[in-house]
Amino acid sequence: MRSIKILLILIASTSFFSVSNAQKVWTLEECINYAIENNITVKRQELSAETASKTHFQSLMELLPNANANGNHYLNSGKTLNTETYTYENQSFQGGSVNVSTEITLFNGLQNFNTIKKNKYDLLSQLQTVDKVKNDITLNVSTAYLQILLNKELRDNAQHQLDVTLEQIEKTKKLVEIGNAAKGDLLQIESQAAMEKASLTDANNNLKISYLDLTQLLNLAETENFKIMFPEIPDITLSDEISEVNTVFSEAVNFLPEIKSAELMLKSSEKNLAISYGRISPSVFFGYQYQSRYNELATNITDPTSNYPYMDQITDNASQVLYVALRVPIFNNWQTGTAISHAKISLSDSKLNLDLQKQNLYKSIQLARTQAIAAMERYIANTEAVKSMEEAFRYTEQKYQVGLVDVLEYNMAKNNLNQTKSDLSQAKYEYIFRTKILEFYRGEQITL
Repeated sequence: MRSIKILLILIASTSFFSVSNAQKVWTLEECINYAIENNITVKRQELSAETASKTHFQSLMELLPNANANGNHYLNSGKTLNTETYTYENQSFQGGSVNVSTEITLFNGLQNFNTIKKNKYDLLSQLQTVDKVKNDITLNVSTAYLQILLNKELRDNAQHQLDVTLEQIEKTKKLVEIGNAAKGDLLQIESQAAMEKASLTDANNNLKISYLDLTQLLNLAETENFKIMFPEIPDITLSDEISEVNTVFSEAVNFLPEIKSAELMLKSSEKNLAISYGRISPSVFFGYQYQSRYNELATNITDPTSNYPYMDQITDNASQVLYVALRVPIFNNWQTGTAISHAKISLSDSKLNLDLQKQNLYKSIQLARTQAIAAMERYIANTEAVKSMEEAFRYTEQKYQVGLVDVLEYNMAKNNLNQTKSDLSQAKYEYIFRTKILEFYRGEQITL
């Protein structure tokens, strides 16, 4: 009995979690956040930023002195020079040496400091690239989300038109039965219903595809139960004046990551040129060395008859050196000159890239504003057209009911109304999206 209870609890829990998952409804904000968190391109860019961070850290560490230690021990066999007595020996003996050294760069044409600054700019630029990818995902997800809203509305319109036609079929059947309508009229309306069913199927398929597009952007493994929130979109309040291109551009150019990244890469190229010039400069180093040796054949001068232990030899043979070194580059197969030329070319290219990014941004804003105005004008025109078409359809429908127009004219009026409503829906969502893009360029988050 206890086992049955446990089994029932597990089944109930599984069913609860399945229903909870099936009832999950995604908002636009949740879709955007999830897509950013799970996007592979974002993760790869973040890894690139981490690599740039490590490179910057390493350039800071280059300011510290280096330190190295080494030692060796050897076994000699045969005739060889005994460096302790400077005589040749013909016997086997052991020997070895130890060495510790450290060196620090005092001056090298400011190459280290310029490298630190360059790597910092590279890191900051890479972080901006991460933000750029996130912005692209935000726009792509918003587009896909709005496409679902549009396709849902188009599907609902198609369903409504079919419902009206099916209702009309029933009315016409009754008229045919009492002899007030011809059989041909009924066949015409049934044909219209068949076409509208096909249109409804297309609308349903378009809605499914738009759902698939969004789930692919989210990288969801399970898409069957995926549903989004359909917000109540109030009547559009048309802007009296859509922001001018130059106004939006002057704000966007100050914070958009693609511009900031290009500006940082320009600074990086400037530091890279400074590094190349630094290679012409003499370099000054300060160093310290400790070294000692051991030889099995060595004898202790103070007590030639006793053994000369390893540690005693290391202590007695130790030497220390402090030095300042000056290294002047005279000729290195023109490598420094070539590096300077490459750095100048890279700097010129970075300037062009910054100009190109600004140019592309200006064109994008210009296009978005033009499309927003066009969508607004289409929305206004189609709003008036829908009102006119609704009146025309009601009038045609009334005339059809009393036999003043045939079924072909009735269907034409109905199709015209349906097409105008579809055009209005498309214009509405196009206007919403384009204005949201302009707001996004001004630093506002995309919300519905």
